[in-house]
Amino acid sequence: MKIHQLLYSLLVSLAVVMPVKAQLRPANIRINASATLIDNLSLITIRDVNLNGPSTVDGILTVSPVSSGYAGLMRIDGRPGRQVRITYLAYETLIEEGGSGGIVKANYRISGFESDNQLAGTLLDVGEATVRLGKDGTYFLWLGAVLDLTKASPGSYISEFLIEMEGN
Repeated sequence: MKIHQLLYSLLVSLAVVMPVKAQLRPANIRINASATLIDNLSLITIRDVNLNGPSTVDGILTVSPVSSGYAGLMRIDGRPGRQVRITYLAYETLIEEGGSGGIVKANYRISGFESDNQLAGTLLDVGEATVRLGKDGTYFLWLGAVLDLTKASPGSYISEFLIEMEGN
């Protein structure tokens, strides 16, 4: 039985301009962030995902949440030792807003660790995981993505990355 319940919605929205390497003109991808807190857990965004830095290889842009310096960084704060269930949208298809027919397939990946040590982090289960806050009441999350740009056309693509957290 859950003692406390938290439904924490994070709508991650990082305004980024990302050139589509296979095209001559740039495409814009936007990912925004906001949050609603219902219990005594908090989620702080420390660093946004940088989609401008990584290179595209064969139309695929990869930001590893375990090893890339371009990964986003967030910190959960709460009661030490508290167990937190995290769910998130793992896959999404983005359609170019101007009607060009361009498509970007997004596969979001998250790794986590109880201290700010990205290389020690482990990938969370796709779409859902249960983590335990460290002895200081923190847990760090790194957000990465694999974006398939092979069917992208120049234009704007907007994503809403949603994380839900439930504490017990």
